[in-house]
Amino acid sequence: MASRKNLKKVIGYISSELLSQAIYVALNSDREPAEWNQLFENIIRLNNDYVARVSHKQPGMAAKKYFDTLCTSFNEDAKAIVAEIQKG
Repeated sequence: MASRKNLKKVIGYISSELLSQAIYVALNSDREPAEWNQLFENIIRLNNDYVARVSHKQPGMAAKKYFDTLCTSFNEDAKAIVAEIQKG
């Protein structure tokens, strides 16, 4: 990523897309609303957690390694949420 600002925007964009997709699937699903509410909360927490982690780099770790690890971790968490949404 070119900057922290752009990384935050990308995280926000992906999180909002996940949330909108989850809402769309929830409206057409037979699953319990409480399960969907928990998933919505998880998506919001994902966004807030990763934006905070972008703002405050872990001390003692090289910046490139930290942000590579952060991006990899975010992608894994986002894929887990996509899998949960697809259960519908």
